[in-house]
Amino acid sequence: MFGLPTATVVVIFGIPAIWVIYTLVFVYLSRGWKAEDVAEDQDLTSRNASGGNGPNGPATSADENGGLA
Repeated sequence: MFGLPTATVVVIFGIPAIWVIYTLVFVYLSRGWKAEDVAEDQDLTSRNASGGNGPNGPATSADENGGLA
């Protein structure tokens, strides 16, 4: 094409074509990520509302600095 060697044409058009295909596949596979994030946020919110992330409920300021508050 345009008098260029075949290898040059493959590099000039092949690499961008591969990048476009890669991007389209990524967009297709990641289309549900927002829904997963929303579900994870709801799970964390419900867990924090029902006692927090410690074995005895949410951490207090005394717990965070070794009881020296």
